[in-house]
Amino acid sequence: MGFGKATSSSKAMKIIETEKKISVLIVEDDPLIQKIHKVMMTKFGTEVQVVANGKEAVDLYHSGASFDLILMDFEMPIMDGFEATKELRSMGVTSMIVGVTSRSQDSEIQAFMKSGLNACYVKPLNAEKVTTVLNELKNN
Repeated sequence: MGFGKATSSSKAMKIIETEKKISVLIVEDDPLIQKIHKVMMTKFGTEVQVVANGKEAVDLYHSGASFDLILMDFEMPIMDGFEATKELRSMGVTSMIVGVTSRSQDSEIQAFMKSGLNACYVKPLNAEKVTTVLNELKNN
């Protein structure tokens, strides 16, 4: 019986090893938050790319890039998260987009959500929030 368990365990490991990594785009203008979120997402085994504003995110999608998850800051120069999310959704982007904001007023978060977000969290992300997001992504 012990042999059967080891075989099952080995098969499970192979499935995990060959499973496609989740790709994440971090859209954030603050270099410190960029680093915090990149380190955290990398620890969860994701492939991460970082851009500094919404226009760069939209341009990436125009060039053919795609991601499983987009972490979208609200306030950024050039194009904010609200406009970038609306633009991405109008382009047909179906990736999970999670707003990340320093704003905590319900009215501002609700307005950001209406732009097409799947969820919204107050900065910075922590392990519990990331786990929730990744589990939701895997279950959809």
